[in-house]
Amino acid sequence: MAEESFELIEKKINDLIQVVDALKKEKATLAEEISRLEGETKEMTKKLSELTRERGEVKDRVERILSRLDAIEL
Repeated sequence: MAEESFELIEKKINDLIQVVDALKKEKATLAEEISRLEGETKEMTKKLSELTRERGEVKDRVERILSRLDAIEL
């Protein structure tokens, strides 16, 4: 009877060890994914900033062109 109890305890401990190992692997995988996504976020933020700056420049140029057209007397 005691032998069976020890075997059951040993099996449960082994099962727990497997669960912990699986969770550690999943944690590492998720950490890598987070790191990759953070890099993408930084890149996209940089691109957005650049596009916003370019949009402002284009808007300014269009406004200057329209002002010049308004200044022409027809």
